[in-house]
Order: sequence, then structure tokens, then C-alpha cells
Amino acid sequence: MKMTRKACSVAFTIGWASALTFGWIALAAPPDEPAGLRTINMILAAFGAGAGLWSWMRVRRDI
Repeated sequence: MKMTRKACSVAFTIGWASALTFGWIALAAPPDEPAGLRTINMILAAFGAGAGLWSWMRVRRDI
């Protein structure tokens, strides 16, 4: 499957935005928040960072 540069750029933006958002939610969570919810936020942040990094590598390879 070949992704265009525009699709990779959109994936980059959405990936890093979700990584920052969910990472902030996980870090700024109140102490009484369930550990499971914090773990889900960290996993979503990791997936967002992975998507952002993967799409950045795809864009850099096409240049």
C-alpha cells in the first residue's frame, strides 16, 4: 500500500497530537484516578508517538 505524502503528513500531525494529548492526560491525572485508566492513556500516547514516527520516516524516505 502506497501512502501519499499528504496522507503521511496528516498521520504525522494526528499521531503526535494524540501522543501529546494522551501523554499529558496520563501525567496530569489526579492521584485518585484508577491505574487502569492511566495505563490506557499511556498506551494511546505510545501508539500516537509510534504513528507519528512511522509517518515521519515515510515522508523522509520519499523526499
